[in-house]
Amino acid sequence: MRTKKLPQDYALVLQQINEDGSDQFVDLVETLQFDRGRLIHILQALHNKGLVTADRSKQLHAWFSLSAKGEKLVAYLRPEFAMMSK
Repeated sequence: MRTKKLPQDYALVLQQINEDGSDQFVDLVETLQFDRGRLIHILQALHNKGLVTADRSKQLHAWFSLSAKGEKLVAYLRPEFAMMSK
């Protein structure tokens, strides 16, 4: 897999979504304690890279899940995620 440097906060968002299976925006804000504007920017960037999908059909808030490409990247980055949590 071709790799590029992924900012740590982007990786944290991917890791959180992966752990929960999917997440609502408000839950991500609360869990990660990121500024709402920053999280919106990160989610848009991850969506533009094809790493997350957004399902806006559920209630009023979007649910974010990993795409197939995002799942592959998370599987590849697992050792790095383990080091981040130490």
